Amino acid sequence: MGQMNHVTDGEPFPESWRAPGSTEAMAAGDPTFWTVLVVGIEPEVHAVTETMLDRATYAGQPVRLLHARSVLDAEAALRSGDDIAVILLDVEMETQDTGLRLVRTIRETLGIEDTRIVLRTGQPGDAPDADTVLRYDINDYRARTELTDVRLFSVIVAALRAYDRLRTIATQRDALGQMNQTLELRIAERTQELQDSETRLRSILETSVLPIFITAASGGQVLYANKSAHRLLGLVETRCDDDIWHRPADRRDLLNTVGQSGSVHDVEAQMIAVDGHRFWALIAAVAMTFDGQPAVLISLNDISSRKAMEEELKRLAATDALTGIGNRRQLMELGDRELRRARRYGGPLSVLILDIDHFKHINDTHGHALGDEALKTMVTCCLQQLREIDIMCRLGGEEFVVLMPETPVSAARTGAERLREKVAALKIPLTGDETLSFTISIGLTEPHQSDDTLGDVLMRADEALYAAKREGRNRVVVR
Repeated sequence: MGQMNHVTDGEPFPESWRAPGSTEAMAAGDPTFWTVLVVGIEPEVHAVTETMLDRATYAGQPVRLLHARSVLDAEAALRSGDDIAVILLDVEMETQDTGLRLVRTIRETLGIEDTRIVLRTGQPGDAPDADTVLRYDINDYRARTELTDVRLFSVIVAALRAYDRLRTIATQRDALGQMNQTLELRIAERTQELQDSETRLRSILETSVLPIFITAASGGQVLYANKSAHRLLGLVETRCDDDIWHRPADRRDLLNTVGQSGSVHDVEAQMIAVDGHRFWALIAAVAMTFDGQPAVLISLNDISSRKAMEEELKRLAATDALTGIGNRRQLMELGDRELRRARRYGGPLSVLILDIDHFKHINDTHGHALGDEALKTMVTCCLQQLREIDIMCRLGGEEFVVLMPETPVSAARTGAERLREKVAALKIPLTGDETLSFTISIGLTEPHQSDDTLGDVLMRADEALYAAKREGRNRVVVR
């Protein structure tokens, strides 16, 4: 992609980046690029990464690479003030766990939350455990051998997309918070000034585009509602406000807090509009005297769009982009829930790990596109055989986990054999009359009394899976 910055021992951290055709803009600090920090001690890793991402762009903006060949260089880059979107980090550097210690420094010491982290490992077995992935919000991890040109670009684009959404939500949240604080300050100032002139107070509140109403501190009677509150909530004087709250406890908590501290702001609650639909509101409230009695002035700001975006981001963060089923993060959340439920009520829980046999050969022979098609076809086939209460998630690569609640191992084995047979019967069209068929191996287990976490159960299922591989593949092994 042209010149790239390099952070190396003994050299100051660079202040600008110049790219062909944009020298003046970049030197002037125009933030029209995405910065990716590549961290690793092997020079060839940096060279290969630079070659793979040459001229890479996302959302119309080029990718800028910074290079750090030690932990100290990486920390200097992160402290420099550069807006780093993604860190592509080798797990093994000076020591075997240097990369993971740097991850801990990034999240806990430096307090960097939005920057996405992608780990590169020497082998698939070097991947971090699930607790580390969740605790330090690691976006992805891949073995170096997996990161072809296209696959590395896809991983970086996914990380940039997540970073972009996080920054968008943060910007909107800050803007809404600032607006709400400004409104609260204005209302508090005006309320104090106009306590002896309610006519003037009403004229001010009527001009607000936000719904504002005044309710009695006890009893819930509406003493005043501006036009916006009347249109949105149907509020009129003498009516009680208790039926506009989706959760009455939210109203009770709000009034209690105002009674104790005098005001609240940035409280989120679901409200009920006059037409019956629910919406999320950001609420500010301040204690006052109105008509000679204790009252509370409440203002609302509809944040339903922001909440919808946050929910969509949560959904995307828990979904495997290729197959549409849950990813590793969702597996750990749902798996922990099912494990706790099984132990609480004493019901059975079966756990399967399945893996496509000779998947690397499929990729090498027919290409990654057909390999991806094989994964999607296999998932669709399995979902058609599983029950509605069963949970299927992608663990990583060609490995998948199926959780079967309320199912003893004997019944789960029958189901696993059915999955194996159905997948073996699949035929994916190739060129001409040729088709591709493949098989799966399955490891099956159930929680033991000695298991502390879901990870212990998955480890045993994984051992059963590899036993199935050793015994010839295309089989189910129980541990």
